[in-house]
This record gives sequence, structure tokens and C-alpha cells, in this order.
Amino acid sequence: MRIKVFTAPHLHEALAKVRQDMGPEALILDRQQIKDAGGIGVWHVHAALDNNSIQVAPKVSKPATKQLNPVVHGKRDNNASTDATIQRLERLVVGLSNKESASLRSALASRRDQESFDHLVRLGVSASYAFDLADDFSDRKPIGTKTLQWSKRINPETGRHVILFSGPSGCGKTTLIAKLAAHYSLKGIRVAVLSTDTERMGGLDALKAYTSTLGIPFFPLKKASETEKIIRETQTAQLLLIDSEGWSPRRDTCLKRQAQLWDEMDCTRRIMVIPANMDEEDAMQQLSHHKASDMTDIAFSKLDETQKPGKIVNWSIASKLPMSYCSFGPEVPDQMGWLTAQTLTTLLGKHSRESAI
Repeated sequence: MRIKVFTAPHLHEALAKVRQDMGPEALILDRQQIKDAGGIGVWHVHAALDNNSIQVAPKVSKPATKQLNPVVHGKRDNNASTDATIQRLERLVVGLSNKESASLRSALASRRDQESFDHLVRLGVSASYAFDLADDFSDRKPIGTKTLQWSKRINPETGRHVILFSGPSGCGKTTLIAKLAAHYSLKGIRVAVLSTDTERMGGLDALKAYTSTLGIPFFPLKKASETEKIIRETQTAQLLLIDSEGWSPRRDTCLKRQAQLWDEMDCTRRIMVIPANMDEEDAMQQLSHHKASDMTDIAFSKLDETQKPGKIVNWSIASKLPMSYCSFGPEVPDQMGWLTAQTLTTLLGKHSRESAI
């Protein structure tokens, strides 16, 4: 039997090291949180692996093989066998996930912490992150102050800001920009709005209507040669908000085409907008695909259209992007805010109470 100690700042990171080094057959002997010489808490996980624990799968008899792979029109059909294999793998993954979740839950010190862990997991927070957040959440303290990254609040009064918003089609970029334009213009900030969504039919219409109502300058940007003129015409604006064409990992032509326009505008921030009602894995794919676009922040829209707002925690950590804005609802300029640890705690706490009613 091989025994090894794995150390990490968070328990889920130490457990991940166990799985990576020893695989799913590893046995967790002990887990302990201690403080290092600098007073910072770290986790030690003792794991063991029996060298004889790996079993050889029994051979499948020929009749069984023929049954799983019937011959259709003279050709062997492997679909049934493939589907069965995928189903077994899916069950295995779910089983391992449930086992890890139960292990993390049992490691929490109090029943209150365990109940908070359950709440967070029900709201879509990954079990490993829910473990890190449960203690503060049970005490209604601001959660994620160390686990998550938080953007520095935008203040156009201190200098000019050029902010690009990008994301998948229908993610709510245009509505969020309209809310921000209205919010800051009503505070006396000089705002201008620009859009690179010029190829899609009707892509400019919504922002044109919003800016016309607010009396805010609006500029379409179709090609790089136009940027110098637009920069000159918007140089007095304290806040320049840039909308962009929605895109998809399977259709990233527009992303490549617009990247040059974004570079020409010399953006101070590039905010990735993800709708909270999006499937978690689809959003992960979007975030992975968008890493090459130098995003600096992440914002979340449509928080009123999901029962699992905890997904935004997973997305923020996975993307390594600091949280910035959140938006919930179509009203302009209302239903928008800046995400902080306290705001996130309130949001998840509100959903927990509503789920219990």
C-alpha cells in the first residue's frame, strides 16, 4: 500500500491532487487543517492506494459481444456498445461526484455549516467551492472574499474609461450597456455608446433607440479605418461603452473579425457577459473559447431567470476573471448592480429562503 500526504490551501484542491496522483481508487485516511508559519491555514490530506486494488475487467463472451453489436445490412453497428459505455461512464462520474460531495460535507465542523453547504450546492455552487464558502455563509458573513476575485469599481469621475462588452448571442450585453449608460448619464457623467454589431440585421436598432431617448451620442463601428475619427469625436466622453456582436464557439468568425476593432479602440476593460440562465457546461465552453480575447472582468445577466444562481461562482473561479456587474430584468436603468462579496451573499441567501417557501 502506498501512503502519501497532499497539501493545499483549500481542501478541494488537496483532494484534486489526490485524484490526479492516485486516481479514484485512492482511500482518504485523514484530513486536517493547520496553520503554517505565516499563520495561513492549509489542508493536509493523507491518502492511500492499494497496489492490488486495480482489477482486470472480465472478458466478454462472444455471444454477449454479438448482442451488443448487432449486424445491420452486413455492417457491424457499434452504436449500442458506444451508448452503453457512455452511460456507464456518466454513472461513474455522477457517483464520484456524489461521493466527493458527501466527503466534503462530512468534513464540515457544525450542522449549520453542513446545512449552508447543502443550500449552496442546491443553488448550483460546485461542492468543492461550497465547502470553502459554507462557514461564512452560515454566519451571513460576506462569502468568497478569498476564494473569488472582485473587480475594482468603475469610477468615470477619476478618468476616462473605455469598456468593451462581449459574450454569446442573446446574453444581455445590449441591455446591460443601456442600463449603464442611463445610470451614469443621470449622474451627470458624459457617456457615449459605440457598437461593432454592424453585420447583423437590426443589430444596432436597440441601442440606437436607447441612446436617442437618453440623448447620448451613438456611433456604429464597422471597420478599423473608422476608429480614429470615432476616438476623436468621443474624446470628451468620460465613459465610452462598446457593444459587440454576439458569437458562439461553433461560429467564431465574427469574434476574429471584431478583435481588430477592439484593439484599435484601446479598451481600458473588456467585460465578458454570461447569462445566468445558461447551461453550466455551455458557459464553461464559452469561457474557455474566449480566453484568447484578453477579457479582464466577468459580468452576469438574467439573474432573475435561473433557480441556480450559484453557477456564477463556478464560472468566475473557472475563468479566473474578477466579478463586476450583475443584471436582473429588462428595466432600464434599474435592476443592475455591482457584485461584491456582500451582494453575492445576499443574492444566494435570498434564493435559499425562496427555495424553502
